[in-house]
Amino acid sequence: MKKFFFYFITSSILAVAVFYMLWFILPMNCVFGFPMRMAAYHYDHPIAYILIPCFFYSVIASLVADYFRQAKILIRILLTMLIVLLTVLLSCPFGGMLWNFHDMQAGYFPNNWMTVLFVKAPVMGLQWGFLIIASAVPYNLIGTVICYFLTLKGGKLFQKDIVSN
Repeated sequence: MKKFFFYFITSSILAVAVFYMLWFILPMNCVFGFPMRMAAYHYDHPIAYILIPCFFYSVIASLVADYFRQAKILIRILLTMLIVLLTVLLSCPFGGMLWNFHDMQAGYFPNNWMTVLFVKAPVMGLQWGFLIIASAVPYNLIGTVICYFLTLKGGKLFQKDIVSN
């Protein structure tokens, strides 16, 4: 559990800090991409959308940290790509649910809101989430580098002490 909280707190702080640094630097504060004619709620509530992948990254990193620490650099790079892919895959449905929740708060409240929120929104998140994340350059690239080094740091920080006889 300590590993999870280390990854969650550290990745959240770094992700939010990088977001706001890029927000100040990039033209029109455009850190995340978004499809045309779609409300960009992730700009109104960026921390909520950032914490979703931080949560899933923390779960995955906690599970693979020991192996990651011991692996050769090529395997670490491949594992980083796998961690990022799984994090995005697991996060997108929840991002879609959060987007639809914010859409409802903005007044677009459908009659079948439960079906929209729990069935259609996760599918929409999977459909659009990869595009939004892919268009979030350089944020996604910086996040991938952070993923590599943070997973390695956590693996070293929490390595099991080997008792020698």
